Amino acid sequence: YEANQAIALAKRTGIKKGKPLPKNGKMISLDVMPEASSVQQHKADLYNVKYITDGGMTTRWMAAQNDTLASFTIPLNPDEPFNKISIFEYCDMKRAKDHFSNIRTNRIQSYQIDIWVEDENEWLTVYMSDVPMGDCKVIKFPNEYKTSKLRFKVLKAIAPPSINELSVIYKK
Repeated sequence: YEANQAIALAKRTGIKKGKPLPKNGKMISLDVMPEASSVQQHKADLYNVKYITDGGMTTRWMAAQNDTLASFTIPLNPDEPFNKISIFEYCDMKRAKDHFSNIRTNRIQSYQIDIWVEDENEWLTVYMSDVPMGDCKVIKFPNEYKTSKLRFKVLKAIAPPSINELSVIYKK
């Protein structure tokens, strides 16, 4: 059942294997090189921080085994505005007692998004949530922001955080 829903969603949104996600606006974070507080060292090439902004859903970053309060920073062009962020979190999956259904569990339970304010030399929180984001969280801001870097900071997680993609977008 979940697989059929995922296939239907992919068809509606134009998602295809090996292709970047639909932009739904100008993706200003595509292929920039983020920095993370940690990276899972077991199979580190599979969990590289560069996968946060590669536009793909088959790759992912994962924090180190003991870093449940991980964060990462994405450099941005300070002249380009954004007003939307899409986050695709990797979810753990296990079989339900009926041995048919799958139960998806978010690792990240609470998080915040900050932007760097150059003039004040400090971070400004522009979004915070203690509601798990599901497979995908789309945040639409009522106004535009410009910044040289954006930080995603995990405040509470039940396992090392893992993100398939975080897209910073400008939508007219």
